[in-house]
Amino acid sequence: MTTFVERMDAMLGRANAADGDYVIAAMYKFITIDDVEMLRSHLQALCESNQISGTLLLAKEGLNGTIAARRDGMMAFLEWLASDQRFNGLSLKFSHSPEQPFLRMKVRPKREIVTMGQPDISPARQTGTYVEPKDWNQLIADPDVLLVDTRNIYETAIGMFDGATDPRTQNFRDFPNWARGLANQPPERRPKKIAMYCTGGIRCEKASAFMQNLGFDEVYHLKGGILQYLEDVPKDESRWKGQCFVFDGRVAVDADLHPGSFAMCHACRMPLSQDALAHPDYQAGISCHHCKPGLDPARAARFAERQKQIKLAEQRGQTHLGVNPRQPERAPVSTSKPKP
Repeated sequence: MTTFVERMDAMLGRANAADGDYVIAAMYKFITIDDVEMLRSHLQALCESNQISGTLLLAKEGLNGTIAARRDGMMAFLEWLASDQRFNGLSLKFSHSPEQPFLRMKVRPKREIVTMGQPDISPARQTGTYVEPKDWNQLIADPDVLLVDTRNIYETAIGMFDGATDPRTQNFRDFPNWARGLANQPPERRPKKIAMYCTGGIRCEKASAFMQNLGFDEVYHLKGGILQYLEDVPKDESRWKGQCFVFDGRVAVDADLHPGSFAMCHACRMPLSQDALAHPDYQAGISCHHCKPGLDPARAARFAERQKQIKLAEQRGQTHLGVNPRQPERAPVSTSKPKP
């Protein structure tokens, strides 16, 4: 059986990652955790001792998060996870970056590891059918399948699978209302099969459990999400269009899992193209054309003060506490080095 470390090394080798690059690992698993606080304390110490940064969320329903470290630090973390049988079958995706994409390490206890606001839904007990990336194209080519993107509008704005339905949710808590609307359609209009996907697999897995709870019988979800699909499926066979939003300083990744061409608006989190950065409504750290028309003046003033403090810190040769080393609102720097 391939170990976490062997998978990591294989991915880094395929991507021609430089020896000094940071390894980025996105992971989750729905399991029952009774000792949340004890596990939180141990993981925080383990990450700090191995110079790991990022965020891990812990709840009674499982573990979710993304972390980044040098290769040796990541190997130490993964070897510890492999020693705990509760994490057998952990969903794990790797990428890499020449820079640390996170500011600090946080292990947080939460009510849910991905917030849907539906406490009775438990993917650890019941979920839809996993579909491996290699089988995904065949499934979504079925005319009886409704392909659903379970991500939010700021994510779907820059990339989706060809032919996918976008529920246009502002956050994952909005998804149940959209799903109930689909379930309440007349029987002849209800989809016979539903295929769902998200960035790393966690939201579509939980969404598939919710859809089953609404009475849909054939519900499928992409194992490992978009990131695993991009890693496993050759580009000439891919049905992915655009770039994939990620929740770190890279903002987005392209089909090769390298940092994409988007920056991010601090105010509304919408990804911004190079044209959007040149729009008159764009002010770094304050607003963009998506949010400026409805931006509350008091909030804009707070953002302006934050941006002022960032500039002052730069003049002193320091990094402001709220700024990622790869500032999301700046245009990505062109480089020949391979990135995640």
